[in-house]
Amino acid sequence: MKSLDEVKAAFALLPERVTLKQIADATDRELDSVRNWVYDKTADFPKDVPPPGPRGTKLRDRDAVLAWYEAQPFAAQDTTIGGPRNIAETARRARPRHAKMDTKDLARTLGITVRGVNYYAAAYTPEKSENPFPAADENGQRDWPAVRSWILENAERDRKPSTPSTRDERGLTAREQEVLQLVQDADARGEDVTVSWLTDKLGLKSADSARRLLRAIEKHRGPAASKMLRPVGLAEAANTTTDMIQYYAKTYGPDSADPFPAKNANGERNVDDVTAWIKRRQQAQAQRRS
Repeated sequence: MKSLDEVKAAFALLPERVTLKQIADATDRELDSVRNWVYDKTADFPKDVPPPGPRGTKLRDRDAVLAWYEAQPFAAQDTTIGGPRNIAETARRARPRHAKMDTKDLARTLGITVRGVNYYAAAYTPEKSENPFPAADENGQRDWPAVRSWILENAERDRKPSTPSTRDERGLTAREQEVLQLVQDADARGEDVTVSWLTDKLGLKSADSARRLLRAIEKHRGPAASKMLRPVGLAEAANTTTDMIQYYAKTYGPDSADPFPAKNANGERNVDDVTAWIKRRQQAQAQRRS
């Protein structure tokens, strides 16, 4: 989740009238969440202002939307370990019925999102932290007293004011750096990193945010990333044409006996995999002719 300062900085780059998609990107919210703000009559979300954009797209006043967002309770979040500003106090006062809770129950008890709980679990593992987040048992449940103690200790010890977003030398935000580490760890284990994988890993409601995050970090993932090319580069490397690359991708899908190598979130494919696939196909054609 972006801090309020990050949201303000993102809005400053937007045109005076914005689409729901631009609002979702600027706030790092799911598009469905932004639509819910529109449909919720009690939310008093800014109305669209005429004239509409291309293809009848409804546009809203950028400044009015930002003012509305700033006034919402959920805007008072930052990117420090504590998450929502009152999480420590919420944990201290909570009196849940059960001593063990799954991720959804923990999120509800702490007043944060499921993604927030999943973030703690992924970012503070025994391998990454001397004080890891309490692990789930075989039923996916965590011990509430242990979680409460962890939240109180870490949220209060590491609490600091929300500050403007800082990017590292690669241009990655703190959130993107965290995701990059998760993805690199998965790559090292040989796991298949997909949009669905990251969506599940972060507990996101839709794939939009996961797709954006993967696009942001793709070129920084490691040596394998340098071998990922789009159709034009693939065609040049494989000594074929862009039209043929697109033909292969369309004709030999996942259901084929030998599917064409899949693309990543940036529409790129591994050049070695593509070259090997084309070579196999050419050899098979030569054998059939002979």
